[in-house]
Amino acid sequence: MAKNDTLLLDGIIDDRVDLKLPSNRRDEAFEYLSFEQILKDYDLSTDEIESGSVDGRNDGGIDGFFILVNGHLLADPESFTWPKSGSQLEVWIITCKHHDTFKQAPLDNLAASISELFDLVISSENLKGEYSESILKCRENLKYAYRKVSPRLSSFTINFSYASRGDTLSIGESIKARSEQIVRLSKDSFGSCDVKFSFHGATELVEMHRKMPNFCLEIPFSEVLASGERYVLLASLENYFGFVTDEGKLRRYLFDSNVRDFMGLNRVNEDIKITLENDSSPDFWWLNNGVTILATSASVIGDSIQLQDIQIVNGLQTTESIFRYFENGGKDDNKRSVLIKIIVSQDEDIRDTIIRATNNQTDVEIASLHATDKIQRDIEDVLERSKFYYERRKNFHINLGHPSSRIVTPLYLASGFVNLILKSPQKASNLKSRFMRSNDSYNAVFSEKTPIDVWPMIAYILKKTDDVLENVRPVGSAANEKFLKRWRQITSFITISRLLEKYDFSANELAKMSQSLISSEEIEKTWSFISKARPSDLQGKKLQHKNFYTNLCADAAEEYSLANKEVVEKRNVFNANGHNPRKRQKITINIDFAKQVNILLPPQPWKPGIHRIVIKKLKCTNNEYFQAVQLLIDEGLRNKQLDGVVYDLEGNVITFDPARVNPQTMELIED
Repeated sequence: MAKNDTLLLDGIIDDRVDLKLPSNRRDEAFEYLSFEQILKDYDLSTDEIESGSVDGRNDGGIDGFFILVNGHLLADPESFTWPKSGSQLEVWIITCKHHDTFKQAPLDNLAASISELFDLVISSENLKGEYSESILKCRENLKYAYRKVSPRLSSFTINFSYASRGDTLSIGESIKARSEQIVRLSKDSFGSCDVKFSFHGATELVEMHRKMPNFCLEIPFSEVLASGERYVLLASLENYFGFVTDEGKLRRYLFDSNVRDFMGLNRVNEDIKITLENDSSPDFWWLNNGVTILATSASVIGDSIQLQDIQIVNGLQTTESIFRYFENGGKDDNKRSVLIKIIVSQDEDIRDTIIRATNNQTDVEIASLHATDKIQRDIEDVLERSKFYYERRKNFHINLGHPSSRIVTPLYLASGFVNLILKSPQKASNLKSRFMRSNDSYNAVFSEKTPIDVWPMIAYILKKTDDVLENVRPVGSAANEKFLKRWRQITSFITISRLLEKYDFSANELAKMSQSLISSEEIEKTWSFISKARPSDLQGKKLQHKNFYTNLCADAAEEYSLANKEVVEKRNVFNANGHNPRKRQKITINIDFAKQVNILLPPQPWKPGIHRIVIKKLKCTNNEYFQAVQLLIDEGLRNKQLDGVVYDLEGNVITFDPARVNPQTMELIED
């Protein structure tokens, strides 16, 4: 190791501490940096990295536990898109120590844990060691994933990593021997499993940190057709493979705008695989729709094209199939080609329209397309005016180098809305991204009728609350996220309610508040009240009772004379997880089903309750009905309708229900 690598690494950690990424504690900043760099090829978001952090008491020597299926992180099995075949299962077990050497004790602890954690026959209740709730959850997710993909498992890899500030060239023999023992223990638990153990020291972490995502790339072509700033070209499969890979790894960051995950070997991908493997098949581009790439500039130089700010917005299935073919040693002696469409535009509205259009031509979950909604772009714009950055597309602002303290995700912002506007700190604390699967749930939060100025206020309140709670939370990055998730909503809700002297404040009232009123001192005052009112709940793994948040709000109402406590947790707007508990056969939401819905729908504007008639006749769910309607809107067969008003794609009013809507204000007529 170069003598100065440790100093360079410490400088990087200093920057992370200043940015509070993820906190102002050096050991936690080092741990997060290690996760981020070791898993860099998977292009994980901040939320995804934090979800795999299990550091804390009873962690079994494991600081990071990450499960990936076909390169995509498995955090929530219920909302995960499981491949139908051709599954690749990867597990990363990471141990991080902010030491200047590699020591044996962490591996001794890890070896003892792995020997029983990987024995999936043993139930969690019968494990001899004591393990945290986070470790047990990850173990259950691994067990579930292993069983789920076993009939179609093409490869299974377990990767161990020990990260420190030490020198990998000076690792002791006993430490290496222990790492080899961990590999053997893992292979004993899983028969056909490839197990690897890596050491990442200061030199390796600095080198990985220097390697930044490259959005400026060149691809050779054999044929090109150009019209203005639009190009259609043919590139050899090998050249395209080289374009989308870096040292044999897929450049996943190029797909941030592509709303689909790789579905495994479904019917379409199986056909692609057969075509690639058949040397006598017609040229590849004859049988495949190809790839669509967005760029902000393009220059043809000889037989290649140089692209800036690349985003592959359609063709993920094609790209991953080509990648897997060559990754597994495939050859292309016939020099077949893939069709590539390149569109150059710097207009975000045009780019979003293209993303939605190119990803709406085959079955895809409608919720995945919300990133391109007008309301999402509006929120992004209003947040940016307040110096907040809205991560409506994964890692967009992270890759631009914006500080994490000013970045908010849709889920983070939605939880704040559920807490402060819908008056449900309990639902907000448990909110998961799958709530966006339901149009009812999504529209209840991201409504165009919500005053747009409330969004930066929600972001400010949550970030300010996090800053205060950061100083009182327990040690450990995993404990940090759980602590903040449990307490940020109720703390911020009671704080704002105290300042406004009531619980039933409106979105307009919240938007008009002066940020200077929401000081650290006011939040600390609320935390002091919570600490005294519920001391036994501050360190516990779980809250003591079901109505904890409601009871705490009742106590605050009495302490501070807050009006209308009955509004807390009373709105049954949606299931916080977006999960439909009914056991039934899912209906495939494609254009054929949408056309059945279209036949049953009357001309717009339709009356309230029409969805119940359609649902009853087609025996579908609310969610399936609204997904079908959204598909009809996307296809131009119907228009968006909200509260009796019908809008075109630009948001202009087309028509309205005169019996329900005031023609001057376009608002519902009050009874």
